Amino acid sequence: MQAAGAIPFFRQPLRITPPGQRALPTFDGLTAFAPFWGAAALFSIAGDPQGLIGREGLFYFALAWAIVVNSAVTILYPRKTWALVSLALVTTILYLVRLPVASNNKTITTAFDLSLLVCAGYLYAKGTLDRSRLYELIRMPARLLLATMYFYGIYHKINTDFLDPTVSCAVGLYKPLAAPFGVEDNLIGRYAAIWATFVIEGIAIVSLFWRKWFAVGLVVALVFHYIIPISAYSWYMDFSSLVFALYMLTMPREASAKVYELTYTWVVMPLRDTFGRIGVIAPAVALLFLATSLVLMLTLAHPGRPALMLLHSIFILIWAVVGGAAMTVMVFAAMHYLPYKGSAPAPAPRWTWIIPVLFFVSCLSPYVGLKTESSINMFSNLRTEGGTTNHLMFSKPPYLFSYQSEVVKVTDSSSPSLRKSAAQGQLHILFAVEEYMRRHPNQWVTYVMNGKTYSHQTAANLPANSASWLERKLLIFKTVDPVSPKVCTH
Repeated sequence: MQAAGAIPFFRQPLRITPPGQRALPTFDGLTAFAPFWGAAALFSIAGDPQGLIGREGLFYFALAWAIVVNSAVTILYPRKTWALVSLALVTTILYLVRLPVASNNKTITTAFDLSLLVCAGYLYAKGTLDRSRLYELIRMPARLLLATMYFYGIYHKINTDFLDPTVSCAVGLYKPLAAPFGVEDNLIGRYAAIWATFVIEGIAIVSLFWRKWFAVGLVVALVFHYIIPISAYSWYMDFSSLVFALYMLTMPREASAKVYELTYTWVVMPLRDTFGRIGVIAPAVALLFLATSLVLMLTLAHPGRPALMLLHSIFILIWAVVGGAAMTVMVFAAMHYLPYKGSAPAPAPRWTWIIPVLFFVSCLSPYVGLKTESSINMFSNLRTEGGTTNHLMFSKPPYLFSYQSEVVKVTDSSSPSLRKSAAQGQLHILFAVEEYMRRHPNQWVTYVMNGKTYSHQTAANLPANSASWLERKLLIFKTVDPVSPKVCTH
């Protein structure tokens, strides 16, 4: 029993004796952040096996492996500023090559990488790429991007179908987690999953700007983001590792230093003493081998699984260990400063807000008639197409653009994917169908729009000025589900 007035174990000063009595290297914020960012990049690119094996073209292949190499260098040499900047640059280039991109986490990653590159370019132009100054400059973009993510994570979900326990995306995540306990159909559990989403993201966004109690939001967010990849509902490891990395920048400098102190003393230093610098990645290599071996052995007992499912299973196991270790260290460090009593850092220059603010504005696009992908409306049950919406704050979406007004029903096509979506009852935005024809000039499609049938349309039928290069690169739309209530999709 703890004596009255005793200091909790997580608040007690750490008594650390580094191996060989060597002094701990001088801390700087980027050294703690860089390995997290490198790991997030690896989780992201691992979810793109087609690019890694060259099926997306030679240039794409080269960029994908450049990310792998830069990520490894960033993890092994976290004090090399050029490695972190190079990783941001290569990741941004690959995103631009991919455009249009549906992935929300890749868009958030690129928004942060652009912020990092702008800040690094500014410091370089001023005469020195000072690590401490770069760390301070990129902290506000990280905080604003997380705040934007949580804001729209709440706002887009304020719709009738997310609140419906029969179709809610929150229930889609709840069911695989609750199934082992036999309560996946429990109505109370389903409603709890729905409302917990709002509560968790609400706490997270408030705590981002309430320094005294930052640890409360950090702990709640990290536990939430650690759990969702384990649901196996989607490839969430890249999304969660991205959030973990950004939280390394938003937590107070002292807490970040504590994470660095713990990981360097108990992990990095012993491995480097035993195996040299390359030994830092030895646990990751061993974990990859063990996870792969386990999945392959289970596959022998249960054959017939698709290769992508096996890859997903391997990285769920890796995330369970890597994410769990990162969460434990970060939570321990945060609790050490609960409540936080340190002083606030100097305000960041307002120009560092530009990219996060542009990203915030872009996420309004579903309501104004623009893109419905890559706007933080993933797994939200949101519907805005065809001049109707299930959002509780609008009777109809306030379109400023007409793209979403033009909804078509595909009735026949030479394309197997379009025929499949038509068989499933899905509709399409006309712009998306036209873009498909541009990319596949040998395909044809027959569709109905506003009661009129357009037969055997091909790329040759499109007006020469039907879409600009910028529109084709920035606008990307989900298929449209006409059924109500709207079932959960990405």
